[in-house]
Amino acid sequence: MERNALRCLKFGLLFDFLDFSIGSLEVLPDFVGMLLFYASIQAHEGQTQGEKQVKPLFLLLAADYFVHWIWQFENGVEMMLTTVIYIYAIYVLFGEVAERIRAQQPECAGRLDVIRAGMVLLSVFAFLSSAYGNNVLNIAVIFAVVALAASCTVVICGIVPERPGE
Repeated sequence: MERNALRCLKFGLLFDFLDFSIGSLEVLPDFVGMLLFYASIQAHEGQTQGEKQVKPLFLLLAADYFVHWIWQFENGVEMMLTTVIYIYAIYVLFGEVAERIRAQQPECAGRLDVIRAGMVLLSVFAFLSSAYGNNVLNIAVIFAVVALAASCTVVICGIVPERPGE
């Protein structure tokens, strides 16, 4: 994976996974993370079909998150739709990253495959279990999400960029 694409991916994770606010101002807005994921795909010299298909989804998510950043409102249907789009886009992006590094770094690629499957399963479980209002279960899901995000960050940061000409 190219150095610039990997750098954009890492900073995208920072903006996507960390929520840091001062008052009501979100310092690390999610829309910047989506734009960095888009930039990560754009930085590749040769884009795969999956990357080409998911690029517009990151722009759509960035636009939606930007609107929510400047004007805070709630819409259940829109939130569910953007969550599904986000899960799919991240799943595809991490899959493409895993395929790009599989030949040189098969252990990282395998871990990334497990993490992306875990993200989907945990998101579905969180959605299905949230309706019951069980606080213990909800807290357990929160800890699982944080652990999965931390492991994802460790794996992505452990990817060694390819040297020019490889």
